[in-house]
Amino acid sequence: MQLLLVIALLFALAVAVFAVQNAETISFRLFGWQSETSLVFVVLAAAAAGAVAAGLVGLVKQIKSSLRIRQLQHRLQKAEQEVERLQAELHELQRSEAEEGGEAALEPPADV
Repeated sequence: MQLLLVIALLFALAVAVFAVQNAETISFRLFGWQSETSLVFVVLAAAAAGAVAAGLVGLVKQIKSSLRIRQLQHRLQKAEQEVERLQAELHELQRSEAEEGGEAALEPPADV
């Protein structure tokens, strides 16, 4: 994670250096809107828009992962409850079988 942060900071530094070294005024057109501005602002705005887009994609993935983890934790809790119920039922059956048949009861299974 720290390596990714260092790489991102180095990339941001490279973009900033590029933008400052290419500071001439340019004319650009976007969706029928025309403007003149410094190339620095265009480059930095494009880099910022890319960072925001990447952040949004990462956020969506994080939310999906959190929802999936919550769903799996719920399924795990239900499965653990079912295991406990079945172990109790097995123990009860072994005890009743030993009482009825006079046989020695089997040892209950070790906890999982």
